[in-house]
Amino acid sequence: MHRLPLALLFCCLTASAVEPEVAILRETISKIVDTQTLESKERADWASRKAEFAALLELHQKEIALLDEELEKAGQSAPGHGASADAMKAEIESLKQTRRLAKEAVARNVPRALALTTRFPDPLKKDCETEIAALAAWVAADEPREALQSVLSILAKAQQFDRRLTRATEIRDGREVDILYLGLARAFYADKKQSAGIGEPGNDGWKWTTKPEIRTELLAAFDSLDKKRPPTMVRLPLEIQ
Repeated sequence: MHRLPLALLFCCLTASAVEPEVAILRETISKIVDTQTLESKERADWASRKAEFAALLELHQKEIALLDEELEKAGQSAPGHGASADAMKAEIESLKQTRRLAKEAVARNVPRALALTTRFPDPLKKDCETEIAALAAWVAADEPREALQSVLSILAKAQQFDRRLTRATEIRDGREVDILYLGLARAFYADKKQSAGIGEPGNDGWKWTTKPEIRTELLAAFDSLDKKRPPTMVRLPLEIQ
């Protein structure tokens, strides 16, 4: 039987007894190192997130500053905008008022214009047929523009007719006659036989009166207008009032 020295045996026993504690210590140290590593990683991650949050916060603050600036500008421009809106409202009301006045004026003058056309001679009535029909069909609920245009057109045509001599052929006393209108003041007619006369405007239309004695003078006037003879002076009854 071999015997180990006592010191060697003690060392072996001591080593055997301490070995579990060393393993525990090593495991603890490993855990501490792992924890420190994890903590370091978390700190790095937190630093990164903190920097990211700081950048986002700075951007948000800039957006707020820009928004405040825009609101301030809007507040400063608000009085001007209000003035523009008030001016536009005033202009709209003015246009509405003008339109109402125009409609009222048209409503008053349509009957007058129609009554006036009854005094027109036949050539002028024929020239104003479209306008007369439009006025006869117009009612107060309609837009005033078309009626106003018709009234103005009738007045313009009547004014042009009144400024010139108008030659026409019409039926008088059952016969075809030649008529010479001196504007809207007077007219003279003659046929190819012995009839002649004058026409005058009246409230119910033109009134025609036979005057055979003016036939010779009137035929001379027609011949001059037709260039069948040189222009010459003629005497026709005309009373200016």
